[in-house]
Amino acid sequence: MKKILIYIICLFNFSWSIGIESLIIPQRASILALSGSGIAGNIDVGINPSSIESPYLGFSNNTWLAGVTGQKSTWIFEGKANRFISFESMGIDDIEYHSDNDSDPEGYVSANWFAVDFGSKINFKQSENFQLGYNIKFNYSKIYMDNSWGYSFDLGATHSIDDHLRIGYIVKNIGAQYYNSQDNDQLDPYIGIGFAHDVNILKSELFFIDLSYYVDIITYQENEIFKLGLTTKLPFINLMIGSSYANGYSDMSYGLSFKAKKWMLVFGNLNHENPALGNPQSIELRKYF
Repeated sequence: MKKILIYIICLFNFSWSIGIESLIIPQRASILALSGSGIAGNIDVGINPSSIESPYLGFSNNTWLAGVTGQKSTWIFEGKANRFISFESMGIDDIEYHSDNDSDPEGYVSANWFAVDFGSKINFKQSENFQLGYNIKFNYSKIYMDNSWGYSFDLGATHSIDDHLRIGYIVKNIGAQYYNSQDNDQLDPYIGIGFAHDVNILKSELFFIDLSYYVDIITYQENEIFKLGLTTKLPFINLMIGSSYANGYSDMSYGLSFKAKKWMLVFGNLNHENPALGNPQSIELRKYF
């Protein structure tokens, strides 16, 4: 049973290992659509907690690998500090239970993951071009009779070189996971640096086209991961594409966002090298204030 518990904790906390990389599960469509890239892009506090975002209330419905489904709600408050709070859940109810080597399962068990996180962006009066942000997450998971709980701390920073170029830094997953068997694991830190560049392709009184691209380098579990992303900025509809590369792993993601007045609908999809596990998808609805 402990092997099953370890399996599901790895699945929920760091996602399923595919090749050499274990991706942190993206729980919002904009993150999934960019394959988690955009450390310096001011895209989402889930990528970098120092990101500058307009206040909104959002809800996402997510499908991850192997039939794992979940939801996440996010509230970014008004104000210069950009405080935010999120609630998330994930679950699966058809895990085969075996107590011996018999190929037929004795039954099926379910697993569930719940987490709450909160954080804030910190402004520095001495420098308007530098912002710092943090995120604290507490989680609880259960499979059959076994429970697990833990915490993690994320820290991020963004430095604006000029109006078009930014550098971002993150240190994520500082924390631990505890089990009712009295065991505990220290989380593997997720460290990265990223660059973002904004380009004005067309600008007129009636129409505009802006483009932003992102290049990130991540160190995670003694592996180097390279991430690339691109977003367009049009009046009503925007395209997002992203990709991740590591030794023995690669993926490609894409997404669309539609905005009308103070409402936005975002869709994200990720394709990887093992389609038998399914392609993660997320759809998110936001109401801006």
